Amino acid sequence: MAGPLDFGPFLSLSVVERRALAVRAKAVRAARGSHLLRAGDEPDAAYVLTAGRIRVSGADGAVIATMTAPAIVGELAVLEGRRRSADVVALEPVRALRIDADDLRILASERAGFAKTLEAFADARRTSGFLRRQGPFSGLPWQEIERLAAELRPARFEPGEDLVRQGERGDEVMLIREGETVVIQEDPGGERQLARLGPGALIGEIAVLTGSARTATVRAVGIVEALLVPGDAVRAAVKRHRSLLDRVSSVMQARHRPGRTGEHRVERAPDDPEAVILNDPGRAVYMRLDRQAHAIYEDLDGERTLRDLVMRHFERTGRLDPQAVFSTVAALQASGFATMPHVASDAPDARLMRIADAVLAPRMEIRDADGAAELVHRAAAPLYTRAGAIVAVMLGILGLASALPLLRTATLGDFGVVGIAVAFVLLLVAGVGHEIAHAVAAKAEGCRVGRAGMGLFWFTPVVYVDTSATWAIPRWGRIRVNAAGPLFNLAFAGALGLFAHLLAGVAQDVVVWLALANVALVVFNLSPLLEFDGYYVLADLTDTNALRRKAMRFVFRDLLDRPRRPASRREMGFMAYAVAALLYVLVMSALVLRNVPGLVGGLVPTTMGDGVRAGIGVALALGLTVMLVAPFVSEAIDARSRVEPGAA
Repeated sequence: MAGPLDFGPFLSLSVVERRALAVRAKAVRAARGSHLLRAGDEPDAAYVLTAGRIRVSGADGAVIATMTAPAIVGELAVLEGRRRSADVVALEPVRALRIDADDLRILASERAGFAKTLEAFADARRTSGFLRRQGPFSGLPWQEIERLAAELRPARFEPGEDLVRQGERGDEVMLIREGETVVIQEDPGGERQLARLGPGALIGEIAVLTGSARTATVRAVGIVEALLVPGDAVRAAVKRHRSLLDRVSSVMQARHRPGRTGEHRVERAPDDPEAVILNDPGRAVYMRLDRQAHAIYEDLDGERTLRDLVMRHFERTGRLDPQAVFSTVAALQASGFATMPHVASDAPDARLMRIADAVLAPRMEIRDADGAAELVHRAAAPLYTRAGAIVAVMLGILGLASALPLLRTATLGDFGVVGIAVAFVLLLVAGVGHEIAHAVAAKAEGCRVGRAGMGLFWFTPVVYVDTSATWAIPRWGRIRVNAAGPLFNLAFAGALGLFAHLLAGVAQDVVVWLALANVALVVFNLSPLLEFDGYYVLADLTDTNALRRKAMRFVFRDLLDRPRRPASRREMGFMAYAVAALLYVLVMSALVLRNVPGLVGGLVPTTMGDGVRAGIGVALALGLTVMLVAPFVSEAIDARSRVEPGAA
């Protein structure tokens, strides 16, 4: 039968020695909530738990470990001859053996194997306790702490010795246990001290998690005791625990020296002398920055840390505002204008991402459509005039008015396969024409056109042209570019209405239906309550950048936190816009829930049965309603939590 000491370090003793030690030990009991050991007491004995569960806490009250029998506690203080540094409290009724300190010390001195095993167990305990109390690993579940502790290797560094060297590759992280280090940046001009790190500091996590070389040298000031954590163990823990990823990412971001991601164009905003437009030509990405955000961008040299950037901002403005700096850098990183540390183990497999992109968003694309847009612009230049716009509007109005008497109740299900195919092709023509109109307008305003293409996004047909260069032109030019697409759809609807008079029967129904579909596209695109053409027209008409975000923030954060009357016409406009957006979502949701089930029921074959047809219609209606409501709710929540960067 197993004895009370038949576990752990005691297994290095013979059976006779274990039994003799157990006989000399004194049996004790502890009620739930009572102290078995107290911090500050003399190390007069060690305790072997034979039944029950205990909690080990540091002098500051932080939980170091929760242990269940069989286990040994108190041996660290006995072996080191120092007062106890932790409290041990019974979490339930406990039975234990009290081993006198002299008996334990004598046995350890006579049995080298036992002493070595006991020291190993004690060191593992110290390591686990350190991991729980200090550094980014604190707060992890005890099982994860024990798993990491089993992987650790102690290391000792003499004064002046380098723990890691800049430029070297390494696959282990160091956790400083005792001592102080200095972080050094090695430049062509010599060494530059960046920071000093002490107990609990994590070293080398950037290289381990990003796969890059060491970014700095860390040198011991005095004798340094450290724990070496293998890179595989750190990456595995990061994958299992999101909280650890967040903490390590915060450490990485704090030490990261953000730089610019490439050569970017900086152009003055046409409508604000204090703002600039940041342009990455290779990605056709634009970002508007106010004067202070632009200054922060100019400070990104790959040498300054976030702390350095904050101090530079303070020197310029006289305001110590780290949050403004952090949020501006984060916005630049999110837009791809500034570098940021990436956890390599957290990146999805590139092949899987390519497969998902090919399935969910297949497309045919011209990477540089500027030449083609220029050719079309030369041919269509006479249309991009005031007279051309008037003709387009008149064509749309007169053509639609003439088609109204031809309107009959018909659905896609009445058109047949050929009719549906024709409708699909002409809808595609409407989409292509819409985007070509934007491109022609952009060229007429002197802007470069980027990518252009067509494809599917989540199985929905899309046509697109990159006219983002219009951010750098005056707002009236942007208004004309944004209005060009809906104007084409209006003229196309009128042309279809006139063409319908030449047809009869199903063909006429198809063309009239397409004319109305183009009208719907006009209404949809011109709605200022969705971020399409009409929204950007309204934003430029009111000269309000990020109109929707500012309106949502004013209503759902400012007014909810401090209710008051709007203090200006601008605030009244924000409130009117947010209320109108809410009403739009509610009205559209009601229309979808009321009409979509019947529309879908008319398209689904009757052979599927009434119940199935109704179910499909309801499911689609609910899905569309969620797509309408969810973005609005998300924007309202984001408005309350967002900290605005220094972007204009």
